[in-house]
Amino acid sequence: MNVSYKNFEIEVIDDENHTLNSTKNLHQYKTVYCEENEFRSNSKHGIIIKANGIEISSLIIHEFGGATTISDDSFIIEDDKIWIRICNKIYCFSIPTLGLIWHKEFDFATNFSFHKLEEDFIIYGEIEIFRITKNGEILWRFSGRDIWVNLEGKNPFSIESDKIRLFDFESNEYVLDFNGKELEFIPRKIKTEIKKKWWQIFG
Repeated sequence: MNVSYKNFEIEVIDDENHTLNSTKNLHQYKTVYCEENEFRSNSKHGIIIKANGIEISSLIIHEFGGATTISDDSFIIEDDKIWIRICNKIYCFSIPTLGLIWHKEFDFATNFSFHKLEEDFIIYGEIEIFRITKNGEILWRFSGRDIWVNLEGKNPFSIESDKIRLFDFESNEYVLDFNGKELEFIPRKIKTEIKKKWWQIFG
């Protein structure tokens, strides 16, 4: 994905074929973050910053955990910083140097998406929902009866004008305010089939 910010062109990409110390990589990044053995990495996200078409900084992150890909809700750019989610981590880098400011693990499994909320951020994780500050401090976290994945076509996570609506794996519905307080819980309604007695069938 390509984003214009001030006088910079910022490209955020998946680079799943990147290999450490290889001259055959599609892009030669100036910085590589790989805290674990690279063979454990199942997500590799790159950031490239250019000014007037000339690259001035670049990096790639190798991470492991619940695999993620790049989309428009996987990173946020403002205040001369870029925050990017990869697996179950959030990384924050300065713009344009891409110096690391902080990084931290949040959801135990994976962070599906990353959103701006007022002056903070909301992380939609597989197991928990987090509201964090721009410095990575957790303001609140919320978990339900099951994971935040739904196979019945309901949107597991949505931010509305003044609330957050959630559906878990079992289709239980939760409504939170922006302070993480549960306003409403609606358990899944299971339709039970009324069976006729044998004498009603043959009567």
